Amino acid sequence: MIKILELFGGIGACSKALENLHINYKLSDYVEIDKYAVASFNALHDTNYIPQDITMWDKDIDVDLIMHGSPCQDFSLAGKQAGGDRNSGTRSSLMYETIRIVKKVKPKYVIWENVKNILSKKHIHNFNAYIQALEDLGYTSYYKVLNAKDYGIPQNRERVFTVSIRNDISKDSFSFPKPQILKKKLKDMLEKNVDEKYYLTEEKIDRISHWKSYQKPFEKVQGNNSIVPTLTARGAGEEHSGMITYSDKLEETTNLQNECLHIKNATKKGYLEAKDGDGVYITNMDKKRGTVQKEMIPTLKTSPDIGVVEKSLKKQLCEKLIDENKVKEMDVIRHSYSTSRMNNFYTQNSENNDLSPTLDTRCDCLGVTTKHQNQLRIRKLTPKECWRLMGFDDSDYEKSSKVNSNAQLYKQAGNSIVVNVLQAILKNLLKEENNDRKS
Repeated sequence: MIKILELFGGIGACSKALENLHINYKLSDYVEIDKYAVASFNALHDTNYIPQDITMWDKDIDVDLIMHGSPCQDFSLAGKQAGGDRNSGTRSSLMYETIRIVKKVKPKYVIWENVKNILSKKHIHNFNAYIQALEDLGYTSYYKVLNAKDYGIPQNRERVFTVSIRNDISKDSFSFPKPQILKKKLKDMLEKNVDEKYYLTEEKIDRISHWKSYQKPFEKVQGNNSIVPTLTARGAGEEHSGMITYSDKLEETTNLQNECLHIKNATKKGYLEAKDGDGVYITNMDKKRGTVQKEMIPTLKTSPDIGVVEKSLKKQLCEKLIDENKVKEMDVIRHSYSTSRMNNFYTQNSENNDLSPTLDTRCDCLGVTTKHQNQLRIRKLTPKECWRLMGFDDSDYEKSSKVNSNAQLYKQAGNSIVVNVLQAILKNLLKEENNDRKS
């Protein structure tokens, strides 16, 4: 039986990983100052821990493995880059408390998880100081950046994992687990029935969409077959008109809005295409890259700022226009390409149903109005989906949801370590325990 000490324990990713591996373990202690995370941990493990301040922790206990994911906020690119220098008072400087505890209890193994940016030029001196301190205490350390998407979870989440082994344990060098082919897609992790409150409004979608979504509303085409508006070559955002031409494949014309959305992205191009089943950031789009992840989510944070693109039959643009008698069924419609803004359209009446708006180099949407067109929408991930995307079971979520609010459940998921990654590391690290389990 392996005895573990979870520091900055959160909701217990290490315990969960060991349970999944069917390795017998004993929880020597669990240290976490957040009372809400402690409540979730107790609900999951049927324990009665109270919040503990790691700076005050000084117990004489027997420990084989220390698992710690010390606070990353001051190392993260998303934070203020305050750093984690010893005695600086920042949250990230609490990593040095782990060194103090390692010196006291002298475990066989120490696993540390943190953000990749700790290896940057600005912060690597603290990382090196940690490695050197453990070396001075008699440990050999190995580290590598691992991504959750390489270990069975559709989340693009890169973290540095450092494994330190006491020098008297084994002369065999540790090796990190090899990447695996991702078999699950984001869609596989989603709930089937989601409350409407999680869906973004049209105005919100407008704000996170690329500038093409802010074109001036088009006017309804008037006149008969022999009269056409002037063809222009003006760029998006200006007044547009187009030549009406006949298309014998109108029914096959694809409405691009139903295929993809253009989401703002902080690169020269300015946007990324998001399709059904893709994960997207829904806040601070102008400041972020990688705002769209294909069939997975960007890195999960502590607040609900991740969304998923879904097809939906609800609140369709065409259905609204038809219900408001602005157009008729089978009218040809052209509207703003990036979003479902309800007023950005013009049509060719069904009385002239052999005509369609001109196809030009701009990617405006063409389609025929019906009441049953699919349309892309964006919604926030639910708390349960976030827990799934960190490797926890629905039963884990249900237990925690009874003692915590949605806001806390989002935070706890974002602060956790992906169970699948830890599971792969522990399987390689604890070979002796694995062999005992099989015998």
